[in-house]
Amino acid sequence: MEIWSMWTQFLQASLGFLSAHFGLSEPVSIITLTVVARMALMPLSVAAVYRSQKSKEAMERLKPQLETLRETYKDDPSELAARTMALQRANGISFFGKVSVLNMGTQGIFGLGVFQGLKQTVFSSRFLWITTLAKPDVALTLLIGALMLLTPALMPGATANTSMLVMLAIPVLVSLFFIASLPSTIGLYWATSNALTLVQTLALRSLLARKRSPLAA
Repeated sequence: MEIWSMWTQFLQASLGFLSAHFGLSEPVSIITLTVVARMALMPLSVAAVYRSQKSKEAMERLKPQLETLRETYKDDPSELAARTMALQRANGISFFGKVSVLNMGTQGIFGLGVFQGLKQTVFSSRFLWITTLAKPDVALTLLIGALMLLTPALMPGATANTSMLVMLAIPVLVSLFFIASLPSTIGLYWATSNALTLVQTLALRSLLARKRSPLAA
């Protein structure tokens, strides 16, 4: 699509702009563009994750009522679904609200745009221990894997559900096999993005802790 091509070209031009006008190297330009875009999107992203976490907590509190509904309407699936949705609405539970959809859309548009833009551009610079950004790097891939595993592990309540962490580890391992074959330019973007997601998770933990502290007092 022409609009999508314009978007990827804009991202490529942004990298060139950072290099030409600010004297940044190719890898630092990738990191800078990722940080600027993700920081601009972070308020929306934190709001979406915060609402999702509050909905999960509300679902935990409603477990007894949900179990009662399942038992009462076990022979009537349509009524069970209707009653469950009504209970969730009454308690303000929504996992796919406007904020969540908007967050997924903006993150996806930026992430896919950067991925395609970097894939179409050849970079050969060195960066830290990486000898060339044009080839995959094992250490960078392992760093990405560590960040991808650490982020869900630090989500509020994650340690209470070890089976969920094991399930999350499976797609991480699959992703690593994919990332291991990509140029380090994409790995560098991925590592930066995941590092910012980790910062976002820590911010969410702090936000939830502040919200809970008056209740605890």
